Amino acid sequence: MVQVRLFGMLKTLVSGVSMLEMPLSEGAQVKDLVDSLHIQYPDLGELLLQKKVVVSVNQEIAHWETALVESDEIALLPPFAGGA
Repeated sequence: MVQVRLFGMLKTLVSGVSMLEMPLSEGAQVKDLVDSLHIQYPDLGELLLQKKVVVSVNQEIAHWETALVESDEIALLPPFAGGA
């Protein structure tokens, strides 16, 4: 299992929870996690597939081919803006 943290409006897409536990198979990559999320949470999955949500692994922006292990810190980051 791997823990996935959700921030901002993404929590509303999964019944208000801020963390999900997802099964993780040996040799899994970010794209596998996205596929699993899309099955369980279609609205969240659709945003991930449209690349409107950023996946972070160990506080670095991840790519679809990024390998995952159970000790990774995974976060889903919604679109945000800022500046002055």
